[in-house]
Amino acid sequence: MIQIARYLTIDLLKNRAVIGSFLLFVAIGWGLFFIENQPEKALLMVMQVTLLLLPLITLIFSCIYYYNSYEFTVLLLSNPIKRSAVIQAFFIALSISFSFAYTIGIGLPLLLNNPSPESVIMLVSGNFLLWIFVGIALFICTKVNDKVKGIGLVLILWAFFAFLFDGLLILIMYQFGAYPIEKLILILTFLNPIDISRISVIMQTDASAMMGLSGAVFVDFFGSMKGLVISFSALLLWVAVMYLGSVRNFRKSDL
Repeated sequence: MIQIARYLTIDLLKNRAVIGSFLLFVAIGWGLFFIENQPEKALLMVMQVTLLLLPLITLIFSCIYYYNSYEFTVLLLSNPIKRSAVIQAFFIALSISFSFAYTIGIGLPLLLNNPSPESVIMLVSGNFLLWIFVGIALFICTKVNDKVKGIGLVLILWAFFAFLFDGLLILIMYQFGAYPIEKLILILTFLNPIDISRISVIMQTDASAMMGLSGAVFVDFFGSMKGLVISFSALLLWVAVMYLGSVRNFRKSDL
């Protein structure tokens, strides 16, 4: 498994799409800090852009790479190699390559221009998001053999997590605004890894004061060390569930 993951990682680091993603992250990281003089505002701008682009790029590329590696996967499975080792190698290689691109491209300008706990939280949560959406992509690809359907599903899923989920929360808050539903909204937030990462970062900045009294429960929870630990634990749980789900699907898949 280690040898396969090593080969795939080297192949991915040479891939034009990964190199292009790295250059895009560099442009976003350094460009936004160059445009905005206030580091905290620049951090929030970087967060908003990366939390939308990061899952999208990860999902699409992971799906395309997996589907395009079909012949290589079949060749591997013709040898006495466990199926779980093959899908683990794909997960590790994709996670390492994109984590490298993100950590250097976004993390370096973050830590140099705004060396603060908020930047560290942004960097850590961003890497968690990468691993989660690599797992989601592999989960769907190992379940759906058709390339077009698989890519279509990941795009729909990205749109749901990036836009539709927040719309549903706003609708619930609007319809039941007269009731104390803040804790319910807090619980529902953990169903979306993008929201977990976004709120974890925002709650550490001065922008949290703009949430008003209704957001006090979010400030109290995500603004504390206990809340951060629970948030990162939830992200880690997302990684584990998607990873184990993709391994289970691959073992049962008919290649």
